[in-house]
Amino acid sequence: MTPGEHTPCQVTLVAIVGGSASGKTRLAHAVAKASPDGYVIKEDDYYLDAAGLEAFDPSTFNFDEPAAKEHDLLIAHLTALKAGETVDIPQYDFTRHSRAPQTQHCRPASLIVVEGLHAVASPALAGLFDLIVYVSATRPVRFKRRLQRDVAERGRTPESVKHQFETIVEPMHTLHVEPQKPRADLIVTNMGPPDFDCLAEPVLERLHLLSHTG
Repeated sequence: MTPGEHTPCQVTLVAIVGGSASGKTRLAHAVAKASPDGYVIKEDDYYLDAAGLEAFDPSTFNFDEPAAKEHDLLIAHLTALKAGETVDIPQYDFTRHSRAPQTQHCRPASLIVVEGLHAVASPALAGLFDLIVYVSATRPVRFKRRLQRDVAERGRTPESVKHQFETIVEPMHTLHVEPQKPRADLIVTNMGPPDFDCLAEPVLERLHLLSHTG
């Protein structure tokens, strides 16, 4: 199929939102795998090409505000998928802080899960989803997980991770992430060590109800 082609697939969109390192990604995959054609879209892949910005410094750049992402493109892609069209999703490289040359070609599917810090940060985004899930975890738990992830996967030093968390990540969590919580249809608490298949159960139950009432 090429972009613009149509398919009769009925698309259900699920948003999984929450703080940094709250467990959004793993929960999203646990939910998506319940559907034979389900897959996950990362809101992080819609980050602006930060490395190309003037005077860009990854240690001070605010990755944790909605303006750091190209939400208009995400909205356009989700709208196209719901309309039965295929799209080419950008792939963000955190080691280079820029979009990779390749994209991911995605078709409409019966279940598409979008996970990210700001997946329902605006009414325009929130209105696209059939179900919104907020993943809740405390500040110490999120910091510990982020420290492990960023050092192991993103080439960061512990000192830089701690500084960024305290000066940018947590203030932006209070300003932009937490206010999305009231938009959630379901809140999942993930204090870990988690069993994501278990955490996915209430989400799948809600989807089952939606399929029988919608």
